[in-house]
Amino acid sequence: MHPFFFTVIGAIFILSVVIAKLLLYGRDKFYLNFLLTLAIVGVAWYALIYLLTNSGQIKNYPYLFNKGLPFYYAIAPCLYLYFRGSLQPQHSRFKKNDLFHFLIVIPAIISIIPYNLLSLQAQQAVVNRVVADVQFAFSNSAYIVEPWHWFTFPLSACVYTFFQIRLTYQSAKQEAQHKQTINWIYFFSGVCAVIYLGMLVINITILQNRAHIWFILHEGSLVLFLCFCLLILSFMFFINPELIYGLSKRAAVAGNNLEQYRPLLAGEKARPKTVDTKLAQQVTLAIKEQELFRRPGLNLSELASVLDIQNHKLSELFNNHYQLNFSTYINNLRIEYIRGRLEQGDWKQFTLEAIALEAGFSSRNTFFNAFKKVMNTTPSAYLASLKALQTA
Repeated sequence: MHPFFFTVIGAIFILSVVIAKLLLYGRDKFYLNFLLTLAIVGVAWYALIYLLTNSGQIKNYPYLFNKGLPFYYAIAPCLYLYFRGSLQPQHSRFKKNDLFHFLIVIPAIISIIPYNLLSLQAQQAVVNRVVADVQFAFSNSAYIVEPWHWFTFPLSACVYTFFQIRLTYQSAKQEAQHKQTINWIYFFSGVCAVIYLGMLVINITILQNRAHIWFILHEGSLVLFLCFCLLILSFMFFINPELIYGLSKRAAVAGNNLEQYRPLLAGEKARPKTVDTKLAQQVTLAIKEQELFRRPGLNLSELASVLDIQNHKLSELFNNHYQLNFSTYINNLRIEYIRGRLEQGDWKQFTLEAIALEAGFSSRNTFFNAFKKVMNTTPSAYLASLKALQTA
C-alpha cells in the first residue's frame, strides 16, 4: 500500500475516535459540538474519497462517489462558528443568522445532483471511467462536479480561516481568555490554512498539467506533506480536551485517575485549586435568584451565554468549586425547589409531574431518577410520608 494511504487511514481513524468522543462528552454544548462534528465529518469524508479514488477502490462503492462536496464547503464555516461560540459565549447557541454562512453549500448541492439522479448502473459506469482514466475526474462532464469548485472550495475555506484567526486575535486581548487555548486555536487555524492553500496549489497544478495527474496525486511531495498535516490536525483534538470536550486534561487520560493522587503518593501536599470566589457568587446568585435552573434543557453553553461567561471558565467553576458536574448541580437545585413546593402543600393543586415540569425537568423519568438519587426514595413515597406528617 502507498505510504500516503497509511497516513490518510490513520487520520480517518483518529477523526472517527474524535467524533465518538464528541457524542459521549460535551453534551452541555450541543450546538457547538454539532458544528465541530459536521466539520470533522467533512474532513474525514474528503480523506476517505481521496483514499478510495486514488487506490481505485471507489469502483466498489459508486454510491459514495460525488456526495461530499457540500460537506467540504461546510468545513470552514462550521469551524469558524464553533470557535466563535467557544470564545464568545453570546454566540454559543444557534441563531438564524448562522444559516447565512451555509449559503455557499447550495451551488455544491446543485453540482452533485446530475450524478446522484443516475441509476446505480449508470453511476457504476461513471466511476469505472474515473478509475480507468483519472483525468476524467477533472473533466467538464455533467456527472462530475465542475472544475471551478476545486478553486472556490479551498479559497472560501482560506477566507473563513482568516476571519477565524482574526477572531482569535481579538479574543486574545481579553484577560479572561486562556493563553493556552488561544495558542491552540492559532496553531489549529494555521494547520488548516496550510492544508487549504496546499489543496489550492495542487488543484491548480492538476488543471494545468492534466497529463501528469497520477504522478501529482501519488508521488508529489506536496500531497505527502498535506497528508501529514491532516494527521497532525487529527491529533490536535486530543491536545486541548477542555475546549473540545469540556474535560480537563487530567480527566481526559482514558479514565486514568491516578494523576490526582500522585502528589500524596510522593509525600507532597496536594495544592488546592484556586477558585474565583467573586465569579462563584455571581453564578450562584444568578442561578438561584433568577431561578435559571427552571429553564427546560438548560445546558452549560446556554448558562454561559446568559451570564456572559466563557464556557471553560464556567466548567472549571463547577469542577473546582461546586465539585459537581453541571447537570447534577442543576438537578439538585430542581429537587430542592420541588421539595419546597411539596412542603408548602402545592401537591394538593398540582401533580408531581406538573411540579417537576415547572422545576425544569424535561421528562418524568429524568425527574424520578434525580429525585431518588438526591432523596434516597421515590417521589411518590416521599409525598406519602409528607401527607402522613401533615395529617397527623
